[in-house]
Amino acid sequence: MKSFFLTILFFYVTANVYAAIRIYQLIPANAWVRIVVMGIFLLGFASLLIFFRFGEAMPVGTAGFFYRFGTSWMIAFLYVFMLILFVDLFRIINWVAPIADKETVRGIFHHNALTAVTGLGLTALILLYGNWQYHNKKRSHITIKTEKIDKPMRIVGISDLHLGYTISKKELSRWVEMINAENPDMVIIGGDLVDNQLRPVWMHSLDRELLKIKAPLGVYACTGNHEYISGIKNSADFYTRSGITLLRDSVLQTNGLTIIGREDHSRKNRKTLPELIKNSDNRTFSILLNHQPYYLDEAVREGIDFQFSGHTHRGQVFPASLITDKIFELSQGYIQKKNTHFYVSSGLGIWGGKFRIGTRSEYLVLDLEN
Repeated sequence: MKSFFLTILFFYVTANVYAAIRIYQLIPANAWVRIVVMGIFLLGFASLLIFFRFGEAMPVGTAGFFYRFGTSWMIAFLYVFMLILFVDLFRIINWVAPIADKETVRGIFHHNALTAVTGLGLTALILLYGNWQYHNKKRSHITIKTEKIDKPMRIVGISDLHLGYTISKKELSRWVEMINAENPDMVIIGGDLVDNQLRPVWMHSLDRELLKIKAPLGVYACTGNHEYISGIKNSADFYTRSGITLLRDSVLQTNGLTIIGREDHSRKNRKTLPELIKNSDNRTFSILLNHQPYYLDEAVREGIDFQFSGHTHRGQVFPASLITDKIFELSQGYIQKKNTHFYVSSGLGIWGGKFRIGTRSEYLVLDLEN
């Protein structure tokens, strides 16, 4: 795992150096313009490194600035880098098989204010669109008919809220109002309720907002990988103080349902699904909360009725969505395999910068009917 992150870091640093050189060559040969542009570039590149190295020692506000700026920079940089690659690919093709005059092309992409402003403007428009997409939550709805329940039931499923430096108390309050407007009987959470650190969560008393969720049959959750990143002991305490029942490799039978909460896939010593459900009543409707949607056929073999997962964010932004679509059999949305229904949520919240490009933030409304 360490070698994997070092490899990613190497490519990220290399890409930033390459982009910095190309941007320096593009912007006008004015000392102050170069200082400002390259200063912003350096701050964007360094912000996340500063946060992960020194964040816990900083005041919450300062750490939050570096986290939000750094994660937003990563997404902005992705599109800047793609534009640079596109331009350089065109220049290589034009060099091999001339389409336009080489000197004219060089002039367009060398110390050219108009080209620089156009590229900046295009990137800004993409980010504005992505921010609008993030705030425009999608309501996904499915209905499952089953003879295993005595009366209809509405369940709201949410995942990947990533409460922390990015999500404010005001924003969480709007989410709670949105959930309550569905009049759910029960709420299920597919992991990653919290993000990297719990300091801002406690500081802003986000547990008090979660306590306002109105679900007569309760709120239930499984762990995600970020519960371990932020510290599982304190994360579990936050769940308890938020009025949420955290199921860690455990099973709860309530109101004619069997709710199974698995530990995150990253925990190598977690129980197998057969071990978890060996004493369960298969006459009840079973709901499996499993953060990372690997090995869907396992749930089918064990006769699970419904599995709810998250984790993928469906890549959050294009073209990362193409990668998650390749990695996971289902990276977002609904499928049915034999008698087992699956829903993988792209997440109500976000990791880092508040941008959704080619994806949507969403919540699920599940109606069980008999």
